[in-house]
Amino acid sequence: MSRMSDTPTKSRDLDHLMEQNSTELDFLSAYGGSSSEGDGSAIFAALRRFLKAGGVSYSLNKKETTLSFAFGKASIEENGCLISFKGKNLPLVTSDVQQAGFAQGTLTQKRTSCKVTMVEWGLEQRRFIERLVEYLNHDE
Repeated sequence: MSRMSDTPTKSRDLDHLMEQNSTELDFLSAYGGSSSEGDGSAIFAALRRFLKAGGVSYSLNKKETTLSFAFGKASIEENGCLISFKGKNLPLVTSDVQQAGFAQGTLTQKRTSCKVTMVEWGLEQRRFIERLVEYLNHDE
């Protein structure tokens, strides 16, 4: 004779398991695991909004696939959004352009220019752009 109705259940429901295991693991993105391809048009559109909100003046080409600003340019690519910056002593190290969400990142040895394809538009990418814009706007 079983008395299931009188004993508390020991199984967990799905909501409880999801709540228990929903941990913020954003720090893991620094260790890779990102795709090397992204939606270039969507990233480019997000970049345009971000630059505009930051007060960066830029010009667009007729097809609206490339934008140029005082210290760099960006363009829609098949695998993401290619962006380049030029300036004196950029506040970067090589790992900055090789982190998750970036592809084909290069930084010149004298740190006067960098080029990277953004394959994601996340916190790291926004911080990267924001840091360079702040530095290069101050440098002018």
